[in-house]
Amino acid sequence: MSAVVAILKALRRAMGRDLGTLQSIKVNNLFLFVALLVYGALNSGQPPKSAEPFFVLLGFLLLFPLSSDPLGKIPPARLGLWPLTGGQRLGLRFASLAFSPVTWIAILILLKTARPLAALAFCALAAAIQVAAVLGQRFAMRDPHWNLLRYIPQFPGRLGGLVRKNMREILSLMDPYAALLISIGGGAYRIFGAHPDPAAFAILGLLVALAMSTYAQSLFGLEFASSMGSAMTRYRLLPLAGWQILLAKDIAFLTILLVLLLPLRPAPGMTFGLAALALGHHSSVLLELPQQRWRFTGGRLLPVGALQALSGVALGFLEYQRGWVVLAAATLGYLVSLHYYGRRWEQQAGA
Repeated sequence: MSAVVAILKALRRAMGRDLGTLQSIKVNNLFLFVALLVYGALNSGQPPKSAEPFFVLLGFLLLFPLSSDPLGKIPPARLGLWPLTGGQRLGLRFASLAFSPVTWIAILILLKTARPLAALAFCALAAAIQVAAVLGQRFAMRDPHWNLLRYIPQFPGRLGGLVRKNMREILSLMDPYAALLISIGGGAYRIFGAHPDPAAFAILGLLVALAMSTYAQSLFGLEFASSMGSAMTRYRLLPLAGWQILLAKDIAFLTILLVLLLPLRPAPGMTFGLAALALGHHSSVLLELPQQRWRFTGGRLLPVGALQALSGVALGFLEYQRGWVVLAAATLGYLVSLHYYGRRWEQQAGA
């Protein structure tokens, strides 16, 4: 029994660390937008109905990390070597459910609604998501053709390999999938809406860019988290200037953003994206903000996140009203930022 208790204590600590990484959503620009919607509705005495679609979107995406098996934190080879009886392993399996956030949420649903079927439906949805995720991972391990990220094409030029690697990194975060759901909704509105409002596509494009913008604050975040400080060492070995390394990150970001904006109105969203990068270079170069895969990107709400959201939305609306001149101005500001922070990156790397 003492062995099972010791394992459960270690499992509790591991789950605590894992849930701590989910708090990155608190410093995500999309979460800031939803929080402002709720705050504005409550101040006006109205229920925050305008934020409900975003709560559903964020809740659905968060189910993927939340529904993970707690025992999955223990490597299978190590778990198989532990001298546990069949009864102990079965007890460990049931006891580990107490550490699953899905169990806590299901209990909360049951207490709040007194509807067992609603709690069971939530558990069934979480279980289906987990089964799909596990099957996808196993298929990708057995047959690389199931790994969709390997189909990202090789970009031409000297930076092509870096751009491809950076696109794979971006697509291992939750932010582009939140943006994808918004883009799909906008595309469906364009196709199936009886009389779609042209202005709606510019607004939805800005929301897509907002969902992606936090990543612009942490372009090296995944490398800081996985390489334990060796990211700068690897980059110093490349025969590339600082602005080229940043440019490879930015091309990957802007390419994904452009693809997501194609069903909508791309120009306002791209203007937002360029502004987000111009401001985000500061945090990316001067701060170390490690990120975890399959989590929302965490940045700094003040001042960079707030400036990204405010300036990006303002410039995006201005582009919608005035046209390409605003997009050209945003591009110029981005190029100035790229040059300046490319030099700062070289100074940081040489320190």
